Amino acid sequence: MTQTTRFIAGDWGTSNLRLYLCEYEPTAAATILDTRFGPGISQIKEDFEGIFFELTQDWFEQWGKLPVLLSGMIGSTIGWKDAPYLTCPVDASQIATGRVKFSCRGISFSILAGLRTQNPLGTPDVMRGEELQMLGWLRLQSNDSADGTTRRLFALPGTHNKWTLVENSSITNFLTAFTGELFSLLTNHSILLTNSSTGSSANSFSQSAFIDGVAAIDSLGDAQLLHALFATRSKQVLGEMASADASSYLSGLIIGADVMGASKLFGKVDAVTIIGEPKLTQHYAHALDYFGVASERCDPSQIAISGFEAIFEHLHEKHKHE
Repeated sequence: MTQTTRFIAGDWGTSNLRLYLCEYEPTAAATILDTRFGPGISQIKEDFEGIFFELTQDWFEQWGKLPVLLSGMIGSTIGWKDAPYLTCPVDASQIATGRVKFSCRGISFSILAGLRTQNPLGTPDVMRGEELQMLGWLRLQSNDSADGTTRRLFALPGTHNKWTLVENSSITNFLTAFTGELFSLLTNHSILLTNSSTGSSANSFSQSAFIDGVAAIDSLGDAQLLHALFATRSKQVLGEMASADASSYLSGLIIGADVMGASKLFGKVDAVTIIGEPKLTQHYAHALDYFGVASERCDPSQIAISGFEAIFEHLHEKHKHE
């Protein structure tokens, strides 16, 4: 008889907390039974324990002492416990082994290690949480009977976009881009967008204006993003661009620079897998298509659960004896 077990998986980042009640069977994909959302670590004054149990109390009441796997900034120096950074290349078993384990209110917790690397620029780089997406994708590929000679480049759009290279079931290298945070800073704390353009950006997106921004980056030659940004304002002032399109144009400049730069650093790839929220993944797909790079988009929640499942499988025997 197939044994069904349950566990709680959590992606606890700087801005958001996502908790998943998962049901696991060795012969089938994990099922998400319930989901809870909460504040990121930047919004909590060290009461991580209280927030976690407030959100999950009824799960424990119904199912007993479930093991908990957490990833993301919760394992940083400003999180619940300080988990180590593992040096790339790493695979699922190494990430599982590198966890920080502790007990709280009789519950067994594991906070997964982050990753560190010397990125293609030759500078140090770190990530926490995104590695689960890579492990999840690898697990799904294995379930689909893919061979073990994978070489794949990923884009994980967000506050800080991560370009991640996976080779032969290991995360071998990655590069962080300041894309999302730069867009937010320029949108809210610069003169590039007028009040009317910022007010309309939340509800509208102009693909043509976005592609105009990507094309402007492509035409820079030896110039760089810094030389192109002010045109977002001057085009509005001179009537060459509607204020309503300025946010999309700015997004095209920044994402276009990100895509073009990463393409040069990682070399030619057949396709890029984009994992993230639908709106951002669509923007990256537009930019990649402009530069002639095929892309596929994946649902981040299911991919992340597959990553936690890969870790849980490695720890399963230990969990049974705890």
